[in-house]
Formats: sequence, structure tokens, C-alpha cells
Amino acid sequence: MPTILSRFDMIFIVKDEHNEERDMTLAKHVMNVHLSALTQTQAVEGEIELSKLKRYISYCRTKCGPRLSAEAAEKLKNQYILMRSGAREHERESDRSSSIPITVRQLEAIVRISESLAKMKLQPFATERDVEEALRLFQVSTLDAALSGSLAGAEGFTTAEDQEMLARVEKQLKRRFAIGSQVSEHSIVQDFLKQKYPEHAIYKVLQLMMRRGEIQHRMQRKVLYRIK
Repeated sequence: MPTILSRFDMIFIVKDEHNEERDMTLAKHVMNVHLSALTQTQAVEGEIELSKLKRYISYCRTKCGPRLSAEAAEKLKNQYILMRSGAREHERESDRSSSIPITVRQLEAIVRISESLAKMKLQPFATERDVEEALRLFQVSTLDAALSGSLAGAEGFTTAEDQEMLARVEKQLKRRFAIGSQVSEHSIVQDFLKQKYPEHAIYKVLQLMMRRGEIQHRMQRKVLYRIK
């Protein structure tokens, strides 16, 4: 099952492939981290002293606030237009909407990445090279994943058919019990299963509504309470 790791709107697909030898190595490492008292009191030094690295990061955050240079802004504008055109062409060829539409939100994310790259170098402006690297990171992460269709079914990204199903479940769920009322979660799930809805879709809707603060668990997570 794919897992999503994101930073600055970048998305990388990490496949959870089963490998006994690797799983054993990873399990031993995790256990050692939690069992060793040294890891709680000592920091392993790398090429840069930890104290120096902390001061450097603090200085970058407080003293350095780069912005795009005029040349970098022009380059990014042109690339954004090309990405929009490429996304539209892909949608026409595949006859379906992309998992991630290329919008101003993605443009702003690339700007932030460019400025962050410049900040790491203590530059007053993000250059064309910073923009090129930000575009490369975005291309090999989010954009490639979206255009390949690898995001379908991953947390937060669903196909148009899935979205339509989730909308139907949520609509019926809100009809099922009114604001201020409560109902057994088990009975809700069983009711929708009888209507041939997939179990994962039912729990997905419940999870989304909880995140939005529309419902909450009560009585040791056995009962759902409708807030709004």
C-alpha cells in the first residue's frame, strides 16, 4: 500500500515491499533506538557539529529571507505555463482528470522550495538555478506520481469514481442521523455494507468527517456523535 511523504506540497510514493532480511534489520534498529539509553542523552556527531548546525539553521530562519530574482520569476512563469499545458494534454489523452491539478497552489509551492534552496545558501535572491532545482524536485515527486496515476487510492488522493462514491456515502450518512444525535458506529458500518458500499469507503468518510470536526467518538469509541 503506498504511503505519502510530503514537504512543501511535494509528494513521493514509497512502496511497502515485504523483505524478511530488510524487515529484520529495520526492526533491530528500531528496538536499539528505544532500548539504548545512550540515544536519549548523546547525539551522534556527523561532518558538521550538531551545535554549529543548530546555529546555522537558526541564523537562516531569522536573518535570511530571499525572494525570487526577476530572471528566476520569468523562468518559473514560463515553466508553469508549460506544466499547465502538459497537464491538459495528459487529461485529453487519458480522458480523465489528473490526481493533482496544476494550479496556483503548486506554483506557490515551487516558489517556496526555490526560496528555501536560496536560504540554505544564505542568498538574498533565489536564482534561475534554484528554480530549476525546485522544478526538478517537483517533477520527480508530485508531478510524475500524478501523471502516472500512482496516487489513486493513496491517502488524500482518489479517482473521480472514488470521490463520487465518498460523496454518496457522506450524503446518506448525514441523512442517517441528525446533528446532536448519536448512533452506534457498528450499526452504521453494517447498514452501509448491506447497501454494497466498500468498507474502506465507509471508514474513509467517517475519518474525513472526524477531521473536519463534524462527528466524534464517544463511549470508548463505540458511538458516533454528530456535532455539525
